[in-house]
Amino acid sequence: MIAPHTTVPEELRRFFGSMLLGIPAGLLFDLLRTLRAFLPHPSPVVFLEDALYAFLLCFLLQCYAWVWADGVLRLQYACGGLIGLAVYLLTFGTLWARLLAAVRHVLYLIRQKTARAFVKNTEKVQND
Repeated sequence: MIAPHTTVPEELRRFFGSMLLGIPAGLLFDLLRTLRAFLPHPSPVVFLEDALYAFLLCFLLQCYAWVWADGVLRLQYACGGLIGLAVYLLTFGTLWARLLAAVRHVLYLIRQKTARAFVKNTEKVQND
């Protein structure tokens, strides 16, 4: 099948539209990052999550091609999506990572305080 001919402005609109694919890709990445920050994951589960993430990115790109690009998948749409993802990760993704690190640190401090209090109470009970 021969790809339909489009004008340069139309291709540019499609390329810039594909850059918007970085937003849902980044949100999904941050969701997985949040899950990994708060729930321990064994290696096989991490592998499955990464495989699912890669599949969903490919599916997102294919859906974009079906809906907005006359069913024609071009390399420039994938590059646009990667550029959009990079911009997302360097802006909002960085802020989200810092917030996650701060929350994890606070939770670590709470666990430390709780553990110390538990040890004190245990020693007190054993001494009585």
